[in-house]
Amino acid sequence: MENSTLFDGIRDKWIDQGVKEGIEQGKREERIAAILEALQENVGQYPDGLADMLRSIRDFDNLKAMHRKAIKVKNMHEFLIALDEAMQVRN
Repeated sequence: MENSTLFDGIRDKWIDQGVKEGIEQGKREERIAAILEALQENVGQYPDGLADMLRSIRDFDNLKAMHRKAIKVKNMHEFLIALDEAMQVRN
């Protein structure tokens, strides 16, 4: 059974899916790191646990919007308000 064409096709599909998910997760983590870096540069600090809050946002477009916000904000309160809104949308 392990040498069957069907098994090879299923295995390849699983591998491809795993690679795709790994790439997407890597992009998400890079975006989160960029958000934290922008906040550090822009407002000087960010609360502990912020990365975990950002990870709860599943929609990549929302993460991109949070990155743009992190670049523009004047203070952490302004960012946290936008984060709260994005977390409510999440998906």
